[in-house]
Amino acid sequence: MKLELAMILGIVYTAIMVPAVTYLWYKDKLSKELGWVVLVLSALLGFAYFAPMFPWQLQLLMLGKIPQANLPLVVLVTSAVILSSLIVGRVFCGYVCPPGALQELAYLAPIRKIKVPSSITVTVRWAVFAAMLALSVVFAINLTKVLGLPDLFQLVLGPGLVIFLAIIVSSTVVYRPFCRFVCPFGAISSLLSWKSVIGVRRNQNCVDCGRCERVCPPQVLKARAGSECYLCGRCLATCHKDALRYSIAEVKK
Repeated sequence: MKLELAMILGIVYTAIMVPAVTYLWYKDKLSKELGWVVLVLSALLGFAYFAPMFPWQLQLLMLGKIPQANLPLVVLVTSAVILSSLIVGRVFCGYVCPPGALQELAYLAPIRKIKVPSSITVTVRWAVFAAMLALSVVFAINLTKVLGLPDLFQLVLGPGLVIFLAIIVSSTVVYRPFCRFVCPFGAISSLLSWKSVIGVRRNQNCVDCGRCERVCPPQVLKARAGSECYLCGRCLATCHKDALRYSIAEVKK
């Protein structure tokens, strides 16, 4: 019953927050401070309910460990959230996913950053995805559990908690290491988000000053943000020409 209640809470929260954050982004009303509030709320709710985390659910699907009674709902909701990235980009990953929110908050630490290009992280993540799938099917090994994802959010003392805490600490320096190097849900979402209907795009005001590229943590901003855009908003905040918008407008040629 506790698992089912947690799952329902997660679905309701996702169903409310993904459209809400999308609307705020589209209307240019998501201030930095409000974004932080959403991130904190998502991170805290991750500790309150663990079951609905989609990286975890996707791993359980690989292992065939979703209870038959819950399987249709899990498949439906997981698919819907992944498909949402085709329309609105990675709003879920950016603001609603608890592990992602926790890493985004950690990256706010005022220390020197190491920027790893997405050309590297994407290659690594797909290799990890293949390994995760193989380990699940052949050896029934849950890699996300080995890395401590459930242990952190369920506050279970042990090696897993230490490992995932190390990931969170590393995210103060490297932008979203779990999302960009490991997350299976993020890997699949990225296949759709690279051509999302709505995304961060440049307009005719752009003077090619390069300021937005320099502040982009995953280094994906060109004519438009790429599939690894987590909608952190740093590019819009640094632009002094009002040349970036979360929109469906045509990209700058």
